[in-house]
Parts: sequence; structure tokens; C-alpha cells
Amino acid sequence: MSMKVGDMLARIYIVIIILVIYAPMIFLILLSFNTSARISFPMEGFTLDWYIGELKGYEYVSYIPVIHHWQFWESLKNSIYVSIAAGIITCLLVTTTALALRHRVFGRDFLFYLLLLGFIVPGVLLGLGNLLLYRMLDLEITFWNMVFVDVVFAVPFGLILMMARFDPDLMMYEQAASVLKASPVSIFRKVTLPLIRWEVLSAGILGFLLSWGELIRSFYVMRGVGTVSTYIYMQITMNPVTTKWFAAGTIIALVSFAALAVLGYLLSR
Repeated sequence: MSMKVGDMLARIYIVIIILVIYAPMIFLILLSFNTSARISFPMEGFTLDWYIGELKGYEYVSYIPVIHHWQFWESLKNSIYVSIAAGIITCLLVTTTALALRHRVFGRDFLFYLLLLGFIVPGVLLGLGNLLLYRMLDLEITFWNMVFVDVVFAVPFGLILMMARFDPDLMMYEQAASVLKASPVSIFRKVTLPLIRWEVLSAGILGFLLSWGELIRSFYVMRGVGTVSTYIYMQITMNPVTTKWFAAGTIIALVSFAALAVLGYLLSR
């Protein structure tokens, strides 16, 4: 009887956690179809105008349908480029670092904790510090500055994920291949990589996801319209918050959900 009560309490707890996390997103998606520009619930009606409505030519920026808002799509394109670059670099750094940290190399513990500072250091300090450094050196802020701060943030998460899921017998397989006179490149390509391929892909997707939603660090080193997170943040601080921004947020959330589904599938492998 106590086991049944414990199971029931665990299920209720899980449901509550899921609601706390996803209820705001559910309301965001629902309200993006509201006919009214006011953020109100219950909804006054159902419409797709905030997504694909006609452009009348005199709307304020907060009332322009998303499909006609070219700056939003420009920022979305920037986010895709930055997130893909951050995901690839995170994947490479996490893989090489995790493979190296398996061995008792000099300074291993120091390197591990140094990398963990990437998500311990407040984002404001990292972003503002990069901005001040580049101004002191009289260097131009570029696309790669946003990628860099996102990679610093994503690598610790990917590293913990990969090291926790390494096959315990991985080094044994590698040693067996080495005894059979296989070269280090062949060992990595034919033994190591096939055994950790899902972790490698997961680290890349995790880097993409963390970069996709990053705001604080990217805000200080953005250029032009910035990424979609920084662009929407700037717009809602200067313009009225209308249903149009809920529609824009829904598009961003759908990309995140798709990438998260792929990540969950890979981790289950």
C-alpha cells in the first residue's frame, strides 16, 4: 500500500513539474492565435493574422504580421547561423576534451573545473567582459563573438553529458585495437567514434539549443539586428507587447521543441 502511495505522489510531483515548465509555453502558443492585440485570457477569437495576415502598410511594428516582418526573419537567420556554428564547435570541443580527460594527464582536474566556469560565471560578466575587452583592443564585434560566448556556456553541459554516458569498456576496446597494431586514427574512426556517436551528436544539438535561446551573453556582443532572442527583447522594451510577439515566440519555441525531440531520441539510444 505504501508503495502505491509513493508511486502516486511521484506521478503527481512529475505532473506538477511538467506544468510549471511547459504551462507558460502552452499559453504562449494558444494566445498567439488570439484575434485581439491585447494580451488577455480567455481568448476573444481564433485567427492566423498574426502569422500570415495581410500587410496594410501603416501598422506599427508590434502589429505587423510575422510573415511581413523582415527584421524578425533576418534575426532568425542570424540565430540559425550562430546556433549551428556554436553546435559544431561545441561538439568538437566536448568530444576532444572528454576523450582527453579520461586519462590521468597533468592538470586534468584543473582543466575540468576551469571549463565548468563557463556556466558558473554570470552571463552578464561574460558578455560585458567580452565587450570591454574588444573595445580596449579596438577590435570589431563580429558574428563570431556571439558564437564564442555561446560555446563557453554550452561546453560544460555537453562535457558532463558525454563523460557521464561513456561506455565503461571503451578504453578496453581501444587497448585491444592498439595491441592489434591499429593506428590511433583507425582506433578513433573504427572503435571509439562508433561507440560514442550518439553522445557526439547529442553534444552538438545541446550546443545548438543553448545558443538558440541565449539572451544575456549575446546581448552585449550582438551586431546588426542580432539574434532572434536579442531582437525580440529590444523590440518589446521599446514597443507595446502585443499578440504578434507571441506568434514570433511560438515560431522560436517550435524550433526548440523539434531540436529537443531529436536530442531526447539520441540520448535514448
